Amino acid sequence: MSWFENIADFIAAYRYFAYALVFALAFWESIPVVGLFIPGSTLIVGAAILVPSGALDLGPVLVLAGLGALAGDVAAFWMGRRHGRALLGWGPLASRGALVERAERFFRKHGGKAILMGRMTPPLRGVLPAIGGMAGMEWRRFLAAAVIAALCWAPAYVLPGALIGASLQLAGEVTARLGALILLVLVFGYLLLLAARVTLFWGIPAGAEALRRLLIWARAHNNIVGREIVALLDPNHREAKALASLAILLVLGGWGFFAILEDVIAGATLVRADGSIFNALQALRTPWGDMAMVALTELGDARVTVPVVIASIGWLLWRRAWIDAAYLAAAVVVAQAVAGAIKIALHTPRPIPELYEGWSAFSFPSGHATVNAVVYGFLAVMTMRGSGPVLRSTIAAGCALLVGLIALSRLYLGAHWFTDVAGGLGLAIAWVGLLGIAYVRHRPAGGLSRGLLPAVAVTLIFAGAVNITLFHARDLARYQPVPRTATMNAVEWIGGGWEELPSHRVDLGGAYEEPFVLQLAGSPDYLVETLGRAGWREPAAWNAIGAVAWLATGNGLEALPVLPKLHEGRAPRLMLKLREEGDHTRLVLRLWDSGFRLKSGKGSPPIWLATVTREDLRQPLGIVSLTMTEEDANAPRDLLARTIPALSRKRIDPPRGDAQWDGVLMLTSGGG
Repeated sequence: MSWFENIADFIAAYRYFAYALVFALAFWESIPVVGLFIPGSTLIVGAAILVPSGALDLGPVLVLAGLGALAGDVAAFWMGRRHGRALLGWGPLASRGALVERAERFFRKHGGKAILMGRMTPPLRGVLPAIGGMAGMEWRRFLAAAVIAALCWAPAYVLPGALIGASLQLAGEVTARLGALILLVLVFGYLLLLAARVTLFWGIPAGAEALRRLLIWARAHNNIVGREIVALLDPNHREAKALASLAILLVLGGWGFFAILEDVIAGATLVRADGSIFNALQALRTPWGDMAMVALTELGDARVTVPVVIASIGWLLWRRAWIDAAYLAAAVVVAQAVAGAIKIALHTPRPIPELYEGWSAFSFPSGHATVNAVVYGFLAVMTMRGSGPVLRSTIAAGCALLVGLIALSRLYLGAHWFTDVAGGLGLAIAWVGLLGIAYVRHRPAGGLSRGLLPAVAVTLIFAGAVNITLFHARDLARYQPVPRTATMNAVEWIGGGWEELPSHRVDLGGAYEEPFVLQLAGSPDYLVETLGRAGWREPAAWNAIGAVAWLATGNGLEALPVLPKLHEGRAPRLMLKLREEGDHTRLVLRLWDSGFRLKSGKGSPPIWLATVTREDLRQPLGIVSLTMTEEDANAPRDLLARTIPALSRKRIDPPRGDAQWDGVLMLTSGGG
């Protein structure tokens, strides 16, 4: 099965969630306050890109997008009518006076047509229906305008996305992977921007309140700790809010870094999740995606960050800001030194060791993530001081987006594990917070943004363009996916090599799930043929009818589709099901490639890993039909053993995982 089919099957298997998400995005984008943070239209375009691949159907996407938009507009209209102008004082709306005033002028000028026109205008989309409700617009007139707006808006956003997907269809199986990657980048970028905005509008005020309480406690305790806290959090300090924000970054970044470091040293669940995330992202690799991600990672190369730092320090020295220049130099040098020392101390290998040599071959923490987050994070601290709220928001969002996309590129290209990137970002955030506190306390705000910000932007664009132009072809070849397989002969496999293969399915979060009770050397067709004679069948592919079956309580298990489960981020190569008597239980076999090959005179057939589980039919409250997996792994394996002849039976002692399993698994071969 191709990577295209793997990804398409995965998306199709959970398409009902995707459809629900389309409706929810369209709905919440229209709701005041919430809609300011939901780029639903952009994400719906990303979902529409997947339509030509067959992962989603055009009809449901169009209908649900339109219904979500209509429902959101109606809800917003009702909120405006019920709460009146008091609604404008809720959350972020209270600080968006200019947007509200613009929406009111637009409504006064165009009347009912404003609902239709505003639906096509992103800044006004989440405000105008509520304004209509506040203004006492007649209900039927509003509903007519909202229906027409939804009918126009859904095709205007869904069809272009589908057209993009159709054009990508020329690339064959690349479509689903590239579409999924585009959607991933859109969602990831949105989450970064959302995090920056939420931190500025909600996180910092909430953190400031917590620090205010800490200040009250410190004033009541006249000791060295209390006096230092009072000195740091003194509200009379000219930049108390900035200090509070940096203190929050220090605490959160430090906590995140040391929590991840502990897991890396102990080899905990998060480390097992590294492999799942790595495989999931490698499944999205396409030539076009590689080109974009290599370009992003090149923006984080030393060939770009060093010129940015030199230009920034040079501008500061030209302005005679000697101490500011020293702070920036210290930020970068210490970050690089600490990250390098940790790499050498831990000796954590990269996912693809051949990418680097020397101490750079070690992966934790990610140097790209650490250094770029420190460089642009500390430059953000310097340039945000003395800036207005709009410029501060722009700087914070731009910094988060740039650093986040560079970090994502390292994961996509297989240069780092997830823990490397997350740990590097945590270390960088903590260091920026700590050094930023010292900088803000001892350096006056000098309006550096007026000159330093353009210097950074120009250097980044110029150095990035030069680096990409000169080295892109070489780096594309360097970061090409490396297929990895290990081989063993039959004697080695049966004699003990089987223990090198995973014993349990590992989910995307790194947790051990069902045990692998069968290792097959050969072809999956052997299982299809052999088990087929005993009544096993491949389940039907997911479609809209299959999704509706979950909502019908009159159906048995035969009508319910089989859910694919991920092992280390990969979908199963084969699924088979066996209906048991009564149609209330069934056996399900799922098969994955282990990455090992068996050397034999007939070639090198793959060694496959299989789980066999029993699923029960549950119908809670008589509303929906669900399948529940039983914990017992022994009985399903024994039933399978009656049909599949085993070359050998092995036992893992003690067995791992939560399933009820005696540790016995079967080794067999066939079809190779």
